[in-house]
Amino acid sequence: MVDVCNTNTLNCLNNGQCAVDTILNTTYCECASCYGGSVCEHTISSQSQIDTIYVYLIVSIIGLFVSLLNNILGLELFIGCSRVRRTNCGIYLIVYSIVSILSSILFAVNQSVKYYLDKIPKSDLSHYPPYQCYFAKIGYNALVYVCIWLSACIAVERGLIVSWNSKTNATRWRSICTIIFLSAVACGSITPMIIYKCDWGNIPSLQTMRLILVWFSTVAGLSTYVLAILLILISFARRIRRYGTENGSFIKTYLKLFYSHLFIFIPPIAYAVGYIPYTIVNNTQDTNQLYFQCGISMVEFIVKVLIESLQGVPPVLTWLLFIYPSKVYMTEYYMNTWSGQRLARIVMFFRENHEKKHNVCPTTMDLINDERSRLNWSRFMMTGTGLIMSPRRELTQMPVRPVEG
Repeated sequence: MVDVCNTNTLNCLNNGQCAVDTILNTTYCECASCYGGSVCEHTISSQSQIDTIYVYLIVSIIGLFVSLLNNILGLELFIGCSRVRRTNCGIYLIVYSIVSILSSILFAVNQSVKYYLDKIPKSDLSHYPPYQCYFAKIGYNALVYVCIWLSACIAVERGLIVSWNSKTNATRWRSICTIIFLSAVACGSITPMIIYKCDWGNIPSLQTMRLILVWFSTVAGLSTYVLAILLILISFARRIRRYGTENGSFIKTYLKLFYSHLFIFIPPIAYAVGYIPYTIVNNTQDTNQLYFQCGISMVEFIVKVLIESLQGVPPVLTWLLFIYPSKVYMTEYYMNTWSGQRLARIVMFFRENHEKKHNVCPTTMDLINDERSRLNWSRFMMTGTGLIMSPRRELTQMPVRPVEG
């Protein structure tokens, strides 16, 4: 049999191999991975082994369902319970939940449209190119930055309550004015991008403005978190010095106070875990390479998808970040919401099965008393007293109240 590749010189580039089409009796170049063209002369930058659009469509749908579940449960408490609704933190959390739902919807819509255009490139939507600008680059990112700012405002509000005994519902205008200011800044920031349809590649000033806004939102938001944490830590030190450390060392007492207020630190930790890994990976890789560079392994692809997806996790976990870690919110959730009462029944069912051998049958009040006992322990740690919360006492956003004077 004649070796056609030897008789017909075909110069395949980039380690391409000559191959024979037995049906047409012709030769062609079988290109190596990440190369294409008639003689493998073209370099393929992005990986094509895995459909990233399909993967992110699945991620967006899962994120939308998780967001709806968490934020609807959160809104049931924030709106349905008057003792939460009439506080500054309650107002922030209501707006935060609504913005989070909208951001998840925009992200899912953007990924759905992108997937649709990839499968049907000549559809009617192909004549509407700015869709990604409006849905993803402006809409979704702007709403996520608003979530960062609102969560930072919640942290500052709680810091004021712990440090200076600030009342939770006497100055609700503070939260309303803050939200109006953030909305005005957001609208003013995105207006030029809407006018020029995100064309910052051809408009250097628009690109500069975009970078300034991104860095300002990130740095200022994190700085606000740091300020709130410093206020709380300073308050801890003051109270330890005021009441002494009769029951243990300074460090031990400080750690107990930190643990009793751990729910304050969970949101900033969640945002740090969500944004820092992607920032590190994106800024340390070669500038000439794409995020999903052609030739990456399956393990690297999965890790990069998870790292990039982590950025959207904090806004969708409202209930887990702000309600579940808080003893006061969980008490209100069990007592004043439909889903909380059903959840209490489920927990009681499992407790009853677990404790049958001890002949102990928990009741609905057991769950509430568990939360109140933890609440009173925290109150004791903060005030130096064993005051038990009266049923008529108004709950604050914090599980403790500092001593006046």
